[in-house]
Amino acid sequence: MDLGYSIIYVIVTFIIGGFVALWLPGIEKKAEARVQQRIGPQLSSPGIYTTLKFFFKHALKPTAVMPRLYNALPIITLVVVAALFLILIPPVMLSWGPFASIVAVVGLLKVEEVLYLFMSSFSQSLMSKSMPFPDQAKGAKHRDAKQSFLETISANRSLRLISFGSLPFYLALFIPVIMAGSIDLSSIVRYQLANGPILFTLPGIIGTIVFFVGFLIILNANPFAFMEGHSDVIQGPIMEYMSKSRAVYTIAHASLIFVGSCLYSTLFLGIPPAMSVSFIVPIVCSIIITMAIAVTSAFAPLFTNREFYPTVIATSMIAVIGIITACLTTIIL
Repeated sequence: MDLGYSIIYVIVTFIIGGFVALWLPGIEKKAEARVQQRIGPQLSSPGIYTTLKFFFKHALKPTAVMPRLYNALPIITLVVVAALFLILIPPVMLSWGPFASIVAVVGLLKVEEVLYLFMSSFSQSLMSKSMPFPDQAKGAKHRDAKQSFLETISANRSLRLISFGSLPFYLALFIPVIMAGSIDLSSIVRYQLANGPILFTLPGIIGTIVFFVGFLIILNANPFAFMEGHSDVIQGPIMEYMSKSRAVYTIAHASLIFVGSCLYSTLFLGIPPAMSVSFIVPIVCSIIITMAIAVTSAFAPLFTNREFYPTVIATSMIAVIGIITACLTTIIL
């Protein structure tokens, strides 16, 4: 495959992926509404129209530490998600070799998680404007009581998700690695072409369950919506972003849902996002996962620490069982 064709291949794949990604928020909101016996928004509204609306809104300069970097964080997030999608595309996967590996996937996802922590940490304002008084979530019953900014609480929640909340997700990624005997994405795909999808094995089933629960945490979706809890007055760092920055964030979040689905299709079905008829498989995976997220969000309450910690520990233990099962499977086979 020559360089020119490879560039066209990547560009067309990105265009298709971007188009599909912008429909996923609408599918999620529509499915959630139907489960709750509501009509819900138009399919194009939450992703496509919302993005266009924010691009034309008036921009405000937020009261933030390093405001330029603060406004650039959604763009950096989108670039990181795009880089993750790039290494899943077959020509890049084959030509980059060790750089297109599970280690790169984990690294890029961790960077994406850390960026949300920065978003929360850099801002101490509300709706991009500072208040005439300290914008504090916790008051003081006495002089030495601890006081916290709303964004500081959001940053602490983000740190909690990064520290151990997403651990089950990363453990699930190593089940295909053990089955294929390689960290290279191309080797994992070749293994499944020869032996069938990992999904249809016991470790694959366990890994799928853990992957989905962990993906909910990565997406900060219900019941793990710690960073933008619906019981809060704010949505964490997301509420601070106005105009084009909010539009870029919307694109990045929708793209993350699609890219995560493509990652699942690559690791557990052996079908990466390719510019061919097989591209329908990652697209179908993205729709199924999006609808599963919507159903979970419709029924699940927002977890507090009392539910969050046991769920993460239990899911991590299930992931470890999946890893052990994968090791035993490879030994037996």
